[in-house]
Amino acid sequence: MINSPIEFLQAVDAELKNAVERARAILWYASSRSQSEGLTTAEITDVMETAGHAKQNRARLDTLLTRDKRYINRVPGRSQWRLSAVGKRELDPVYRTVSPTPVTIVVTDSVLPRALVTGTRGYIEKVTHQINGSYDCGLYDACSVMCRRLLETLIIEVYEQAGRTDEIKGVDGNFLMFSGLLDVFEKDKTFTLSRNGTKGLSDFKSLGDLSAHSRRYNALKADIDRVQSGLRVAVEELLHLAKLK
Repeated sequence: MINSPIEFLQAVDAELKNAVERARAILWYASSRSQSEGLTTAEITDVMETAGHAKQNRARLDTLLTRDKRYINRVPGRSQWRLSAVGKRELDPVYRTVSPTPVTIVVTDSVLPRALVTGTRGYIEKVTHQINGSYDCGLYDACSVMCRRLLETLIIEVYEQAGRTDEIKGVDGNFLMFSGLLDVFEKDKTFTLSRNGTKGLSDFKSLGDLSAHSRRYNALKADIDRVQSGLRVAVEELLHLAKLK
C-alpha cells in the first residue's frame, strides 16, 4: 500500500528518465489525493531527494517545468505547479494501478476546527482536512508538514490582500519559503499577532522545519499536541489579517 508521494515515486522511478518525468509523476500523485492547489518546485524536489535522488537544482527544474506546458501548468498567481488536464488524462492509466484511489476515512477536528476555515478558500479547507486526517491516522510528520504549509499559505494571503506580494518574493519572482516568509512577517510592523499567536508561529517553525528537512527526525503525537493551541490561535489571527474571516 502506497501512502506517500515518496513511496509512489520509488515505486515508479525505474520507468522515469529524468527530473521532469519524476515531477509529472509526483504531481499526478498529488492530484489523485485531491491536492488540486498544486506543489511548489521546492516541494517537488524535496520528494525526489527524500526518495533517494541527489540534491536537485531547483532553478533549473523550474525552467524545465515552465517548458513542459503539455503536462504541467503553473497555478495562476502562485509559485506552484499542477498537472494539466491532458497530463492527468494520459497519466491516469499509467499510474492508477500503482496507486489506486485511497480509502475514505472519517476525519475529526483533532488539530484545527474545520469551522475555522469553512468558507475561506478551497485550498485552505483541503489543507486543513489533510492536517486533521494525517493526525487521526498517526502520520505526525505529514501533519507537521501540512501545518507548515498552511501557515505559509496564510502569510501569503495576508500580503496578497494588502497588495504587497513583492515584499515576500525572492529575486526569481517566486514566493519565499516558510522561513523567509516568517522572517519578513515578524519584522513587519504593519501586521501584528497576539502574544499567543506570535508564540504559535515561533514554536511551530522549529517543529515544521524538523519534519520537513531532517532525515533523522520523526514527529510524535506529543510534538503536535504541544504546539496545537498556539497553531490554532495563529491560524485564526492570520485569517483575520487576510480578511478571510
